[in-house]
Amino acid sequence: MKLPRRRTTEGKVMWQTTFFASVATVCVLAAVHAMRRKPRDVSALPALSEEVKALLRSGRKIAAIRAYRRQCGASLLEAHRVIARHAD
Repeated sequence: MKLPRRRTTEGKVMWQTTFFASVATVCVLAAVHAMRRKPRDVSALPALSEEVKALLRSGRKIAAIRAYRRQCGASLLEAHRVIARHAD
């Protein structure tokens, strides 16, 4: 006489855990990607202030970028593009 096989749920639980962990990972990655800030068009950013212009005239490009970011709330990339355009 054969004994009936015991059914275990370990395999099912492992599969469900892996599936839900994968779905959660994809959701988190999608949210992070959606929150990434895209750089704005340089022409849409505010003009340079007198302080920033003075820093550029004195050759202090990094200080000008820092001042522009503080005044306008621009990202590093946006501020660098604006300063580079006006430095030439």
